[in-house]
Amino acid sequence: MRIEEEEYLDDYRLRRKKFIYDRRVHHSYVFSAGHQFYTVIVGSLVDEDIFTRIGYEMPNGIPFPGNGMAEVYFDVFDGTDISGDFRLVQFAGLGSAIVLQTVSLALISHFETFNVGGFVFQAAAGGVVDRGRSISLEETYDYIFGLKNEPRYNQHTGLPKKIPRSLLPEELRAYKHVVEGRACYAILS
Repeated sequence: MRIEEEEYLDDYRLRRKKFIYDRRVHHSYVFSAGHQFYTVIVGSLVDEDIFTRIGYEMPNGIPFPGNGMAEVYFDVFDGTDISGDFRLVQFAGLGSAIVLQTVSLALISHFETFNVGGFVFQAAAGGVVDRGRSISLEETYDYIFGLKNEPRYNQHTGLPKKIPRSLLPEELRAYKHVVEGRACYAILS
């Protein structure tokens, strides 16, 4: 893997790197939060056959966009520029909100710059991923994408929590499809 381009996005405080991997164009958005570096990798999916072969499906009644989709990965960045060795990302306190909001900004930047038809990703679920979490990672994504907005309660006090707001801009809509125990999300315009 070779970095083709690299630029700093002042408006988003992110570093974007373009590279080719598996014969597809990818962009990596690197940022730091709480003494840790993270990367959001966005891979182009302009061919519906590749999209389907990877295991994604479009929501019922919605055709594959003519301008393609983008596959999203998110992980701790270790500086090796190697994709595929994903680890469990742990957060403490408000760190999770800051990181997830920055991931959202990276996706908005990509959407605005490259005019993709939407984003897809698979959420890790169950087992080690949800250990130590008060709600599952899948449920967290459901809330931040606006797929779930029911009241939540503090498990210690029983008092209601503030209902999370969707991190998606109004022109984007989230869809969820569960395949073989994996939650697959599609974010479309």
